Amino acid sequence: MTLRTPLLFLLIVSCIALAAPAAAQETTNETTSTNVSAPEGAPSNVELVIDENVVVTDYHYADGQLVIDFWSDEYTVVSVAPKVDSGSDAGTMQFRAAVVDADTTTTVRVPSSGGVTLWTEQSIEQQRFHYLRKPNTFLISGPWSGVDVRNASLGSAFGVVLAVLYEAVSAKVGSAQRGERLA
Repeated sequence: MTLRTPLLFLLIVSCIALAAPAAAQETTNETTSTNVSAPEGAPSNVELVIDENVVVTDYHYADGQLVIDFWSDEYTVVSVAPKVDSGSDAGTMQFRAAVVDADTTTTVRVPSSGGVTLWTEQSIEQQRFHYLRKPNTFLISGPWSGVDVRNASLGSAFGVVLAVLYEAVSAKVGSAQRGERLA
């Protein structure tokens, strides 16, 4: 067993140990919870409760559109507005009304670059709008804090130190094959 094997093992273990806290931060499609409960008979995979009758069972982003699956226990209308352009001071917001049938899943496609705002007549009476963001496609998603940035920089510095030490030890021991001269 050469000196290279324990150093390689140490490098792999340290990379896994430093990556574990960052991987633990990965989040799924989180939405804010409300004090309104899902309707009786709603599917078990509820992502967001809009009002006492309507829930979002799934949403994902595909081909420039946010695809949302609604379920309702009665015939109702859900209004959906794409993310408003924040680059302008004034303008109009266009929305679309989607009809959701009773006891069925209705799929709505909304062209949006970021997310959508949802509301029903009942949620407006309760003074509530709901927002769905474009789901994150990163392997490890934020939000990150200063502690996370510090830990990432320390891990990077540790990796550089290990690489430099490995090169120095391999050059000293003579196991490096670079720079050999033929006489």
